Amino acid sequence: MGEDGKLYIIREEILSDSLKKTLKVKELLESGKVKTINEAVKQVGISRSAFYKYRDYVFPFSKFSKGKIITLSMVLEHMPGVLSSILDVVADARCNVVTINQSIPSMGVASVTISIDTQYMEMSLENFLEKLSSQNGVRKIEILGE
Repeated sequence: MGEDGKLYIIREEILSDSLKKTLKVKELLESGKVKTINEAVKQVGISRSAFYKYRDYVFPFSKFSKGKIITLSMVLEHMPGVLSSILDVVADARCNVVTINQSIPSMGVASVTISIDTQYMEMSLENFLEKLSSQNGVRKIEILGE
């Protein structure tokens, strides 16, 4: 964290290799695929010192979203069943809808904002967002906040 303790969300593709590898080491350790930090850093190809330097400063977004209410902004095509398929994914992930707001469709699309309680979610946020994005008629999804 910076001097003022601020947190930022940064897209993975702009992270340095050291930061990406640090995240991979943490993932291997958490999953139990490796037992020691030495095993994990060797497997990933990062030095122990680099891992220790970054480990307390880099986390997957899902670490902070589990068990919280997240708000998603979506642009959906105005077709029958699109919102229903979104709600099916929410239910399959064992999330609960808190609010839904939808604009009147214009030019074949509608803006939808959904707040979702992730307390009982049974998949990572990344997988959840991928499933939502892959639904027919979904043009765009953004996380507005927690």
